[in-house]
Amino acid sequence: MALSTREEYGVRKEPIVTTLSRVSADSFGVFRAQRATAEGITRNQLARLADQGVIERVLPMTYRMAAVAPSAQQRLHAALLWAGDAAAAAGRSAAEIYRLEGVRAEVPEIALPYKVRARAPTDTLIVYHGDPVALMIRTMNAVRVTGVEATLMRLAYVLDEESFEVACEDARRRRLTSVAALRAYLRRFGRRGRPGVASMRRLLDQLDPVYAARSTLEVKMRRLLVGHGIEDFVREFPLEWNGRTYLFDFAFERERTILETNGRRWHDDAADYEGNNDKGSVPGHHGYRIVFATWDKVTRRPAELLRELAATMSA
Repeated sequence: MALSTREEYGVRKEPIVTTLSRVSADSFGVFRAQRATAEGITRNQLARLADQGVIERVLPMTYRMAAVAPSAQQRLHAALLWAGDAAAAAGRSAAEIYRLEGVRAEVPEIALPYKVRARAPTDTLIVYHGDPVALMIRTMNAVRVTGVEATLMRLAYVLDEESFEVACEDARRRRLTSVAALRAYLRRFGRRGRPGVASMRRLLDQLDPVYAARSTLEVKMRRLLVGHGIEDFVREFPLEWNGRTYLFDFAFERERTILETNGRRWHDDAADYEGNNDKGSVPGHHGYRIVFATWDKVTRRPAELLRELAATMSA
């Protein structure tokens, strides 16, 4: 008869630490006490290992291997193990899994169905509750996570307006969602009083329904214009030259003026540099003047940039 990982005839198949390392290997070094006891390890043995500093209790009945370096992924997996099979990464933790631009989770954020009334046991964990259908839970990289639209709904509530727009535009740019999909989600699940509904509706009313911002700088530029009452622009304005169509960030057709964001990240490559030099000459062929909005101008010298734009538009 083959030996199991449980004690048999007083002999273990492997050392206790080896067993715990094995069962926690897929969860960044964290495990539930129930899993350990299922492997034949007693609560007293776990307590002794904790006293010796081999393992550390991070949440009720949830431990981490001290030899594994703490990380955001480890803390999230510990939260999900503690909360049970119905839990999913949510809010900023879900945004990190989707790699949404600019969003970081300081503490794990998880979602549970309404019927699971668990509360966060410490201030280092945030627990949301929601309708399982509205949470749109799926699995990514072996982690349960709320759907993109449900994640953005929560971000609309917990982030400031600019950070939310940056994250939303990143999701659109990478085709994780669209304005149409977000509006459909609102129609189905955007009940009055749900956190984030008003903020999401407000942003969707402002965004171009087809073209997502191509960078954080473009988001900041749009917000700067709108914040100063300048809204008569066309987004992603097409101009053709030599058989190629170029899209420009903001166009003021009546004033024959183009406003183009000029972020360094888009010009580090030599080919990109040459291509953007070609692009910069196209408006002039069509009788348009062009103003370049750099990161420094938009973030540090916005008044100067707006004066330059106004002077160019009135020239």
